[in-house]
Amino acid sequence: MEGPVVSASTGVMNSLLAKLSALVEGQYGLLEGTKCDITFLRNELSSMTALLEKLATAEKLDTQVKVWRDNIRELSYDIEDCIDIFMHKLNRGDPQAGFAKNIIDQIKKLWSRYQIANQIQELKARVIEESERWLRYKCDESIAVAGKIEIDPRLPALYVEAEKLVGINGPIQVIEWLMKDDSTQQLKVVSIVGFGGLGKTTLANQVYNKIKGQFDCTAFVPVSRSPVIKKILRDLLAELGSKTSASDDERQLINELREYLQDKRYLIIVDDIWSTTAWEFVKSALPENNLHSRIITTTRHSDVAKSCCSSYEGYIHNIQPLSDQDSTMLFYKRVFQSQRPCPPHLEEVSLAIIQKCHGLPLAINTVASLLANKSEAIDQWEQVRDSMVSGLNSLVRDILLLSYYDLPYHLKSCFLYLSIFPEDCKIKRDKLIWRWIAEGFIPDVMGQTLDQTGDNYFNDLINRSLIQPIDIAYDGMARACRIHDMVLDLIISLCTEQNFVTIVDGQVYKCSTNKIRRLSLLSGFLENDVLQNIMNKCAHVRSLIRFRVVDKEAPHLPIFHSLRVLVLRCTCDLGNQHIKYIGSSLQLKYLEIGCPSITELPNRIGDLQYLQTLDIHGSKIRKLPPTIGNLKNLVRLLVDFHLELPDEIGDLQALHMLSHAYSYDSLKFWEQLRRLTNLRVLLIRLHDSNELDYHGNGKYQQALESSLTVLGKCGLQSLEIDSNDYSTNKLMDLLCYNAPFLRKLCNQSYISRLPHGMQSLVNLAHLDIRITRIKHEDLCILGAIPTLLYAMLTSLEAPTERLSIGRQQFYNLREFIFRSYGEGGLRMVTEQEAMPKVRSLHLSFRAKETESKIGFEFRFVHLTNLEHLRATIDCYMATRSRVEAAEAAIRNTASIHPGHPALQIERCREYKTVEDENAKEMRLQDDIIYKEVVRQEHARKRKCCEDLLPY
Repeated sequence: MEGPVVSASTGVMNSLLAKLSALVEGQYGLLEGTKCDITFLRNELSSMTALLEKLATAEKLDTQVKVWRDNIRELSYDIEDCIDIFMHKLNRGDPQAGFAKNIIDQIKKLWSRYQIANQIQELKARVIEESERWLRYKCDESIAVAGKIEIDPRLPALYVEAEKLVGINGPIQVIEWLMKDDSTQQLKVVSIVGFGGLGKTTLANQVYNKIKGQFDCTAFVPVSRSPVIKKILRDLLAELGSKTSASDDERQLINELREYLQDKRYLIIVDDIWSTTAWEFVKSALPENNLHSRIITTTRHSDVAKSCCSSYEGYIHNIQPLSDQDSTMLFYKRVFQSQRPCPPHLEEVSLAIIQKCHGLPLAINTVASLLANKSEAIDQWEQVRDSMVSGLNSLVRDILLLSYYDLPYHLKSCFLYLSIFPEDCKIKRDKLIWRWIAEGFIPDVMGQTLDQTGDNYFNDLINRSLIQPIDIAYDGMARACRIHDMVLDLIISLCTEQNFVTIVDGQVYKCSTNKIRRLSLLSGFLENDVLQNIMNKCAHVRSLIRFRVVDKEAPHLPIFHSLRVLVLRCTCDLGNQHIKYIGSSLQLKYLEIGCPSITELPNRIGDLQYLQTLDIHGSKIRKLPPTIGNLKNLVRLLVDFHLELPDEIGDLQALHMLSHAYSYDSLKFWEQLRRLTNLRVLLIRLHDSNELDYHGNGKYQQALESSLTVLGKCGLQSLEIDSNDYSTNKLMDLLCYNAPFLRKLCNQSYISRLPHGMQSLVNLAHLDIRITRIKHEDLCILGAIPTLLYAMLTSLEAPTERLSIGRQQFYNLREFIFRSYGEGGLRMVTEQEAMPKVRSLHLSFRAKETESKIGFEFRFVHLTNLEHLRATIDCYMATRSRVEAAEAAIRNTASIHPGHPALQIERCREYKTVEDENAKEMRLQDDIIYKEVVRQEHARKRKCCEDLLPY
């Protein structure tokens, strides 16, 4: 495997050496002597690169060596910037230009050759100076090289074990106090307080997961050291299930929260509160509604904990370090397999290491992760023991530093790059990897794509306990991560020392003499003159990230010749005029825009020949310029359904992902789409049938089916179809036999029947499909797909028969979701050896009784690996006894299950429940209303070009 193009340890040396070789070996018409100078630079820098890689494995370096290393790293950036500009000038030119224009271009290129000759002379002098300095100060004598480690393959089980052992008795104590019976129904608050790294958030999360099923609505929101109150209030609204508010007014957001929660029993976790002021803001949005609601807060400060409990019936839980016994259990389970004891020769050194961790779960888990990847040679363990010092704060930092030093140098860059994100930020896996690729952190590995290598890097950081996995899906993959605030502090300090990333957070910017290489603007309080001063220092910036909310006009973005990554995600007044020079950032590879005031991209966007990712999902941009077709290296295009794609979309021959696409000129769009033969991921919205006449509908369907057939045969792996009422029956038939590579299929359009050919999709792992009425036969067809891991099945009408899942069906399924929107009961059972690997089962159905008198029957006793059973009961117009019967059937099947899965039952629209004596009259009235609604819906929406389908 070749090294990464860019790394924190070697700068851009690998990329630079390749470019220097291209200059020497290519036909660039360099002036006499310049080629020799470039050859000297290449050879000298090649030796320096080997030395930098050696220094990257050293734990401690002499100050003089650090200075030399940093100088060489900065020098590599400067040389590459110079080479990039020169090569662009020489490659620029219009082959169809006239004679006069060609003469002018030749003169410009000649002048560029003179310019680079002078610049190369200056850079050569700097390289010679640094080479002489290394020899003069005899830096070789001060290098101490550390060993390397292997990757731990046992992460998932070990991570779960670590969480279970944090605060062993904490959840029991907190739950007993929260849920104990008393005569009042007033709001209760538990505040968990303790030092950083003791596991406060983990404890709160354990309690949250155990009791959340007993509440009407729940939320888990972090506050952090620099809270943005508007964001916290919006996050609360979103997690509680309310409609996301567009208001920027804190008072209105608070009023919306209070109104939404007033008649609900709620459970809310407010994590990581640093000040009483922040708590007062959050508290003002949470009404004391006397419905047995509960709040859990976590904080490092006892005064904040007292403030949280002062206004309510409160309990302060002082979380304590682990006991010696629990610390030893946690350490051994992380280092060794659970069945295997500690080798006798390591017992003494193990106990010494555990003692130095002082019962801190974070410290224990971090040092254990480090040792899990080392051999059982006692000298390596003693080296770790001797490297640890006493004291809590310095201890954890030193332990984290040990893990950082132990990272391969290619992973250090990926790890340090995480500093660009705000505290407590949810970092999406895919976008993070795309930025790593754009920065050059991911090398080419034979037999793997760059995305696959990035996935491995992401998993490796989880494995080393340096990032926390979240949103873990059915396949065991974490879709996102977070960074512990203590780890983030360490990363930021390392980035500052190495001038890897410049973080601007707070109200003051401390000016540095270093050139800004990567900039993350997290502050919303800087004055415009300060922001403009920062922008003026960004001539060599490679990543520019802007988060946070500001209420003032921002300065214009200048021309960035070295920029690789640009992210604009803020609600400031960044407008179209601020990005008018973006087309001049010719090295740009990743562009993400989400500012509401930016409504269009400049025409020169087509000049970005290296652009790989264009993400404007969530923006207000309505149209892409035709020059988008010039982006020959664009791999990912993420837009919104409201955006109009140009006809030139078919010119994007490298496109791998097209997300949230919708065409206003449907036939031309499908003609262009079929040209994208490298497309692997497609999320698309279809036209509604009432938008086209009968003749147009037929042409549209023909173009749609033809294009998706071509894409399916060319290797399409993921297809998501968003549609209100367009018939996709025939399309589903075609996909079964013309898309053999599909791994993910989601169809939001109801189909009247399930194709028997679904069994031909032998690579399908993820299925989300809607059927007018699901039958037993449909389950037999789907159950025979051998690769299926996730299945969400939605039935518009309630099944009229007992649904039985037979032996060996859904053999590899991990998660099963079944939703029925029709009135009536639900009967579903599994036979022995059915769904043997399913871990999560979610049923959603209506409880209202119909004339068919279908009841509720559930039997899942044979699901040997079932861990989570969830039921959502729609109570609309159902009698209370009917709802209780449905809930009793679910509880009964959970109680007799030998594995005792975690049970969660939710009642929705319970306020629409009717009393039993009024049920008959209400049912007659409701049937009349329902039939009229169905008649109108059928007349308005259901007539499609093939057949009539209920909606």
